[in-house]
Amino acid sequence: MPQYNMHNELNVFYQDHVRLKDEIERLRELRNTNLTRLTDGLNEMGHATFVKNLLQGSIAMHTANKSTNNDYDIDIAVIFEESDLPATPLEARKRVAEAISRKASGFSKDPEARTNAVTVWYAAGYHVDIAIYRRREDWLGNEILEHAGASWTKRDPKEVTRWFTREVERQSPSKNIFSTPLVSSGQMRRIVRWIKAFTKGREGWNLPGGFIISALVAECYQADNDRDDIALHKTLTQIKSRLDGDCDVYNPADSSQLLTQKSKFSTQVKNLKKRLGSVLSKLDVLFDDSCTDQKARKAWNYMFQHSYWEQVESARASNKQGYNLQLTVDVSQSEGGFVLSKNVLSGRFLPKRVHLKFEARTNVPSPYTIQWRVVNSGDEAEAANDMGHVAASQSLTHWERTAYRGQHEMICEILKSGEVQASTKHLVNIR
Repeated sequence: MPQYNMHNELNVFYQDHVRLKDEIERLRELRNTNLTRLTDGLNEMGHATFVKNLLQGSIAMHTANKSTNNDYDIDIAVIFEESDLPATPLEARKRVAEAISRKASGFSKDPEARTNAVTVWYAAGYHVDIAIYRRREDWLGNEILEHAGASWTKRDPKEVTRWFTREVERQSPSKNIFSTPLVSSGQMRRIVRWIKAFTKGREGWNLPGGFIISALVAECYQADNDRDDIALHKTLTQIKSRLDGDCDVYNPADSSQLLTQKSKFSTQVKNLKKRLGSVLSKLDVLFDDSCTDQKARKAWNYMFQHSYWEQVESARASNKQGYNLQLTVDVSQSEGGFVLSKNVLSGRFLPKRVHLKFEARTNVPSPYTIQWRVVNSGDEAEAANDMGHVAASQSLTHWERTAYRGQHEMICEILKSGEVQASTKHLVNIR
């Protein structure tokens, strides 16, 4: 049987919940603000400023996704004349960090001179990575650019963006004299964004970042002229097959650079191989003769863990009496203790070892029973063999403690005569 058709639903999900649109202006403002801070700080210190800047990373590649927690990474390259920077890359990074610090405000901590960039952390969740380059000309007048990493390394800050743009154009279905695809242009870019949405929806699974995902998609991408859902499923299958043979991933713009050299990144790719197996197993239902819209949505929701895929389920579960249920969530140091934060939004990132006070409000007439159902996810919860628990009571208040990294769910249900009269869900992301 052909794969159950969810092309339209997948694209609605993409446009409404994955693709970065309105937020891009705010990210550009943050870029410009920090470039101004850097210029003003360097002038105050009596140093020359950069001669050029450009965007890098997912924003430049147009693969940045929406984030409900403002967890956006803004990558900027700043290029100085070689004579205007200290001789060592560490001192160059320290100078940039100090210049920004002099003009800083609204940061969650001081700008940090890390190995590959200076990072600016915002309390609201954004962070800006400023990579530092120096330029010179050789005896033929050719420009030489070097990146301030652990050492000065020859590198073109635009090479990855150029590579990815070229691959999207080369591999994605496009209109020609032989065919007229039904899918929109840039299918490969959408595949990258969908897989990134999967990894972000599964924070606790410790999966790879955007560059490794982009490299794997470019290598394993399976185009489909008619349907994006088929292309996505085939690409996921091909990535799993590829990783079954080899989990090393190289920089496609510089084949000498092993992206998984550090154990941290190697572990993330191995986790991806493992988790793709469970995702593809859940998606097998798409090929069953008995597959329905409800089953297909449930399968894709296992991958994306997003409320969009539950909308049909939620509408079906709504009570004819018009009952409703709302949750408010407060963060405390201890159960019944000092409140650190009130009315925490669903999906907000929270630290470990704090207590959450869930308080329900409903118009369901008593008597009833309240069922508090916790669904855990992630490597830490699995290692502790604690994937969730259920508590039933008549109390509208319930306490839990944050313990495991990952995205978890608190599902609150009002039961009357053994049936669910109203339910709601609150997402808890723990770092």
